Amino acid sequence: MDKIVVKRKEFEIIEIISNNVFRCSFKNKEYIITKLNINDAFYKENLLQINRLCHSAVAQPKLFVIDKKQGYVARELLTGTSLFDYILDHDFDENIYKQVFYNSYLARMAGLNLDFDLKSWILIGDKLIYSSLFVEKYNHDKDFTKVKIRNWFLGSELCKYYENNGVLFDKLRLKDDYTVNKEMVLMTCKYYI
Repeated sequence: MDKIVVKRKEFEIIEIISNNVFRCSFKNKEYIITKLNINDAFYKENLLQINRLCHSAVAQPKLFVIDKKQGYVARELLTGTSLFDYILDHDFDENIYKQVFYNSYLARMAGLNLDFDLKSWILIGDKLIYSSLFVEKYNHDKDFTKVKIRNWFLGSELCKYYENNGVLFDKLRLKDDYTVNKEMVLMTCKYYI
């Protein structure tokens, strides 16, 4: 098997997820290793934001090691259900809204914007975890309530989102715009801090 060496730790590659993301093992534990582009002009800024994310209270996989010279970030592998897959068979419940708004708040307090794409979140039991390494400096115009909130409710935007990802969504589960707007306002008033 191929290996990746990150800060003198030798990880065995189990699966190549993409060009720069690998599922690896080290001492009988599994990790996700992401290779960042060290030639990118924003590499140092990205590393700073990832470091901020890892030290914030946002629910996320534990950071194992960062190799600044090679551009590797190794985080523990958490197995759960992607929110993208979960919503195909289940409705959003209030617990999910409570957690996503709370994590949004924690990110804002750390000066960060997260990716609120449903694929970037996983459910482990009833706990919502941010699984992506995408993070950027906080910008009010990219806040959760401004960009992706409509994808978190069973409305026409969620159906379009799934169609754009090549997945059929049961349109019988969709709610009318009035009901969706009412739920959005209710959850925002209840949980937006």
